[in-house]
Amino acid sequence: MSQSLRHMLLLPLATGLAYYLGAVLGVAASAMSEGIAIFWLPNGILLVVLLSTARHHWPLHLAAAVLAEIAADLPTFTLLQALGFAAVNVVECLLAALLLERLARPFRLESLRHVIAFGGYVLVIACGLAALLGAAIYSLTGQATTAFWTYWRIWWFGDGLGMLLVAPLALGWLQPRSRPGERRSFEATALFGLTLLFSLWVFYPSAAHVEAAFPRRAFLLLPFALWAAARFGVWGTASVALLLAGIAIPATLTDRGPLALAAPEATVLLLQEYLVVLSLPALALAALLQELRDRNARLQSRETELRMTHDALDRVNRELETRVRTRTEALEVANRRLKALASVDSLTGISNRRHFVEQAKAEISRARRQGLPLSVIMFDIDFFKTVNDRFGHEAGDQTLKALTSTVSGNLRAGDIFARLGGEEFILMLPGQGLGDAVQTADRVRALVAETSRTHYPVPITLSAGVAGLAGSEDLDGLLRQADRALYAAKHQGRDRVCVAPAAGAPETLPSAGPFMG
Repeated sequence: MSQSLRHMLLLPLATGLAYYLGAVLGVAASAMSEGIAIFWLPNGILLVVLLSTARHHWPLHLAAAVLAEIAADLPTFTLLQALGFAAVNVVECLLAALLLERLARPFRLESLRHVIAFGGYVLVIACGLAALLGAAIYSLTGQATTAFWTYWRIWWFGDGLGMLLVAPLALGWLQPRSRPGERRSFEATALFGLTLLFSLWVFYPSAAHVEAAFPRRAFLLLPFALWAAARFGVWGTASVALLLAGIAIPATLTDRGPLALAAPEATVLLLQEYLVVLSLPALALAALLQELRDRNARLQSRETELRMTHDALDRVNRELETRVRTRTEALEVANRRLKALASVDSLTGISNRRHFVEQAKAEISRARRQGLPLSVIMFDIDFFKTVNDRFGHEAGDQTLKALTSTVSGNLRAGDIFARLGGEEFILMLPGQGLGDAVQTADRVRALVAETSRTHYPVPITLSAGVAGLAGSEDLDGLLRQADRALYAAKHQGRDRVCVAPAAGAPETLPSAGPFMG
């Protein structure tokens, strides 16, 4: 069956059937000869239907309710009265539904605000106005034997009580509820069982027995309504209220219980007032407590989300700290490598010019402070251009590496050896005077000449210039002296050591034999 056909036929038929059964029950539950019901359940049923369906389906449900009302009323009332009662009840339910939908759609008794709105819109406005119309029908048909305002009050409380007993329970069924645990199920069973037992104990002894025995008063059942409100929400409270009404109404109609009075009108009003006063505050309390529980649950959920967010942020921070630490270590390693690359000659692996200058300045400053000697040896390979031209640059590079290895293996720990560029090298000797430096230079010259014959790609010789730190000379001045001495060695035939004395003109040390001052 299609969805549209289901809405057009089955659901309105179900509404009409439920309304008819409720109307028959309401007409039967009458303590007055005029047939005014103590409680009118059909209007509560119709209100729930209207609140649960789309507005364009309302006319079908309202028409079904009108037909059901007429069918239920005709055995007791005239056709005119049945039509009037049907019109009044339909208007009442329609007005109540429209008012509640202004507050929320779909409307649910989820908070104290909703319960108060239900009491104001439905019980006061809709039921109060409908009671005026209903009481007027009784007066206009000429069958009234009771005062107009008494009719009005009974109709008002009867419709309101029907709404109050049916709507919260049915709306509660429509709301999603979590499945109760074993302990809650046991508590709910205990609540309904004790409510049933105490209700029977209060309402079913005879009127004479009520006064003679322990006073069985209707207010003794109030704790059960409060218990339901505190533990089981609006749906549980409405269920307990309906159970109490289902026991109190038939008991009172048979003149049993503490609410049975001599006059039927007084009995009806007292019973209605009792059930309204018992149900409405309990429903309000249930809604308030449920609202507080929901708010607390939301707050706990937000606290849980905040805790999870904090933990996530903490993890992210730790990860970031780890990454930053790793990146910092990597940068430090890279900086050390860059610093090493910036201070080391890429071909030979010894210090480059920039690094030599930094070390040399520090050594000169220390030598001056402490009054220590310091000398430098500047040397290069004789005819190195010819080596590159005849044997290639690869042979030239291998020769430079071999020279570096030979010299480095014969130096002290504090000596500073660097490549100035091309085939030109410099050696700083902290703590050595000019004489010792000249001997070192000649020893290096001789060692390279001998070793290169068998271990170098090409046999080579060196020319060297030696200068010593004297007076107020700085590094530039010291290097200029050593360079002039090296130039002198080249000019005098190469493969020799020349020294630049502090006085000025350079002197020559022959390639073999002691230095001649």
